[in-house]
Amino acid sequence: MRDQPKAFASLGKAITLKRLFIMLTMISTMGLGLWAWIQQYRHFLPTPDSKAGRALQHQYQGTAHDIWLILLLIVAGYLISKIYISKQKEAEESKHNSKGAVQSCLQFIRNNPITTVIFAAYTVAMIAGTTYLYKDMVGWYADLVDGYFLDNFSLKGSFIRETMRRTDYRFFPLAHQDIHILSWFSIQIKTWMLFSAAELIGTVLLCIKFLNNLEKQDQARAGTILFITSLLLIHPSTGTAFFHVIYCERMLCLVFMLYINAYLDHSRTGHLSSFYSTLLWALIGIFIKDISILLFVIPPTSLWIADVIHQRRQTPHETQSVSPFSPHYRLEHWICSLPLVFICSYIILALIPSSYAAEGAYNNGASYYIFLDLRFYLFALVAASRAIAIAKERIRFNFLDAINIAAFAYAISLSCVYEFDSTSYLALPFQLIASINIAWAWIQLTKKKKGQIIKHKKEFLGAIIASTTILTTDHMTSKNTFIANIVEQKTEQLYIQSTYEKLDEITRKIREEGNHANIIIHEQSRLSAYRHLNRIPYRALIEYIPSKEQFIIKDGENKGKIYSPMRGDLVANLDKSIDLIDPILENLETEIIYRHNPTKKTGLILKITGTKR
Repeated sequence: MRDQPKAFASLGKAITLKRLFIMLTMISTMGLGLWAWIQQYRHFLPTPDSKAGRALQHQYQGTAHDIWLILLLIVAGYLISKIYISKQKEAEESKHNSKGAVQSCLQFIRNNPITTVIFAAYTVAMIAGTTYLYKDMVGWYADLVDGYFLDNFSLKGSFIRETMRRTDYRFFPLAHQDIHILSWFSIQIKTWMLFSAAELIGTVLLCIKFLNNLEKQDQARAGTILFITSLLLIHPSTGTAFFHVIYCERMLCLVFMLYINAYLDHSRTGHLSSFYSTLLWALIGIFIKDISILLFVIPPTSLWIADVIHQRRQTPHETQSVSPFSPHYRLEHWICSLPLVFICSYIILALIPSSYAAEGAYNNGASYYIFLDLRFYLFALVAASRAIAIAKERIRFNFLDAINIAAFAYAISLSCVYEFDSTSYLALPFQLIASINIAWAWIQLTKKKKGQIIKHKKEFLGAIIASTTILTTDHMTSKNTFIANIVEQKTEQLYIQSTYEKLDEITRKIREEGNHANIIIHEQSRLSAYRHLNRIPYRALIEYIPSKEQFIIKDGENKGKIYSPMRGDLVANLDKSIDLIDPILENLETEIIYRHNPTKKTGLILKITGTKR
C-alpha cells in the first residue's frame, strides 16, 4: 500500500464519485436509447447522403463535440489549478530545493555526452528533408496554407474532420491536436519536427525517471541511460512515428509516461499535486486513441487488486480486513471511473453519428495478423520471469508488472481491431513498455551487489555491447528495419518534393514562352487541385478517372468537362508508383522530361508528342 495519502481528504466524499457514476449512467442510457431509436425509426430522418442529412449530422457532431470540449476544458482547468496550488503548498512545507530546469539540463549533458550527441543527431535526422508532401499529410493539412499564413489561431478543418467528424466508429478526438495547436504558432514543418523531437526526448527522460523511482536503487548511470536511449530511439516503430508528425502514438507515449510517473510519485509520497496530475494525464490519455484507455486503467486496477489481496494475506485473522473501497484507494476509484466517462463519450460522439451515417467501420477489411519481433520475445521473457518470481513470492507485484499487463492487453486489442505488427508505428506504446522492461533487466544485471562494484567504464562498455547486440539482431531478424524505414520515408518525401518543384518550373517556363500548360494526373494521386497543385500555373488540371476511362477537367479552363489529351500536354506522376499512369499512356506517344530516379517509385513528368493509331 502506498504511503499515507493526503489527497482523499480534499477530494470530497465518496458521494461525489457516486453522483458522477449516476450521471454518466443516465447519459449513456439516454444515448443508447437514441441510438436504438435511430436504428428502429431511420425513415423519420433524412437520408445521410442527402443535403438535409449531411446538415443534420454536421450540426449534431458540432454541437456534441463543442459541449464535450467545454466540459473537458473545465475539468482540465480545475485539475491544473489544483496541481498549481498543491505544488505551492508542498514547496512551502518541503525544505528540499530542487534544481532548476536549466541546471538539470546542463548536468545531464555533462554526465551523458554521448547520449546528448545521439539526441542531437536524431533531431537533425528527423528535420532533414522533411516536407508537407508526404502521404496523409498532403490531404490532412492542405488547408493550413489556404490562409496564406495570415490566419493564425484559427481552427483547421482537416484536423477536426480527421478526429471529431468521423462516422466510421473511430474515436480519438484528441489525436493530432498537439500539431493542430502548434500550427497556430508556426506553419513550418521543420518547427513541428523540433517539437516532435522534444516529445521523443521527453519520453526517454521520463522512462529513465520511472526506472529510477520504481525501486530503491542508485540513479541510472551514463551506461544505463545510453542503453535505454538506444533501445527507444532505434526501432522501426519509433522511426515511423517520430520521423513524421501525423501519428498520435507520439503524444500517447508522452502522456502515458507523464501519467505513470505521476502515479508512481503519488504512490510513494501521497502528494496532492501528483494525485491531480495523475487524473489529468489519464483524462487526456484516454481520448488520444480508441484503445489507449487500457494503458491508463489497467495498471492502477491491477495494483489495487494486488494490494487488497496482499493486505488480506498479511492479516488473515483480522475481523476487519482491508476494504477495496478504503479511502487509501481514492485515486484508483477515480481512475476506474474513467471507463464510464469513455463509454459515455463514445456513445454520444461516435456511436450515434456513425450508426446514422451507416458507412461501416474503419477497420473493415483489416488483415488482423500478428508479427512479433525480437523485442517482443525479450519483453515476454522479462515479464514471465517476474510473474514466476511473484508466484513464488520472491518479489511483490509492483507498477512494472501492472504496466506489463496493460501492454499485453494493448497488443491483443490491437490485433483484434486491426493488426499487431511489432515494427509498426501502431505498436509504439507496446514497444515503449517493452523497452522499459528490457532496461529494467539490464539495471538488475549491472547494479551494485554486496562486495561487488561494477566500475563505470565497464558498465558503459557493457551497455554499448548489449545495445549493439540487440539492435544488430533486431536489424537482421526484422522484416521492417529502422534504417530501411527511415530511408523509405526520406526518399519518398524527396522525390515528391523534387517532382512538384520541377513541374512548377516547367509550367512557368511554358507560360513565359507564351503557351499554356495542361497537366494530366491520375485520380488516385494524393496531390490534386485542392491539395497544393492549384499553386502551379497551369491552364487546366485534368484527372484520369479509371472507372469511367475518361479524362475530366478538375480545375482551370472548361472545368468539369470531358477532355481528350493533346500534343504538348504534360502527364505527371508525383506520389505513386509509375505503374499507376500506364492506362493514361496506352494510346499516347510521350517523351520523358523529368524522372527523379530509375525505380518504379519515382516522380515522373512526360510530354505528349502524339497519339497512337
